[in-house]
Amino acid sequence: MMEANGFEFSLGETGIGSGGTFAVGQFQRDDRILAFSVRYGLGLVEYKVGQSRITHEDFLRYSGAWGNHAYPNFGGTIQASFAALKQDLANHFSVFLSGKDEEFLAVVRDRDAEPNKFKGLAALGGRR
Repeated sequence: MMEANGFEFSLGETGIGSGGTFAVGQFQRDDRILAFSVRYGLGLVEYKVGQSRITHEDFLRYSGAWGNHAYPNFGGTIQASFAALKQDLANHFSVFLSGKDEEFLAVVRDRDAEPNKFKGLAALGGRR
C-alpha cells in the first residue's frame, strides 16, 4: 500500500535496550513520513508532513474517525497490529497517502488549537 502511493521504506535504529529488542522504521515520500517503532508489538505510529507531526491516535480523534479504527488493537500479534494499521490507512488516511498537504495540516491545526480536547476524565464522558 505504501509503495503503491510512492513511499519508500527505510529501516532506522535497531538493537537491544533495557526494554528488549526494538526496531524503528519509516515510509517516506518527499516530506511525508509515516514513522513507527516495534518492541514487543507495534508501538508509536506518527505521521509527518514537513515540520508538522501527529500520532496515529490523535489523527483518528481529531479527524473524527476514532471509534471506527482498527489500530491500536491491544493484545494482538505484531502481524495483526500491522494489518490493523493497514486497514486504518486504507479507511481513514487517504488525506495522508494521496491528499493535499493542506487537508492533512488542517487536522494537525485542530489538534494544536485544542491539545487537551481528548484527554482526562471529561473526554471519557464526552464532556469538555
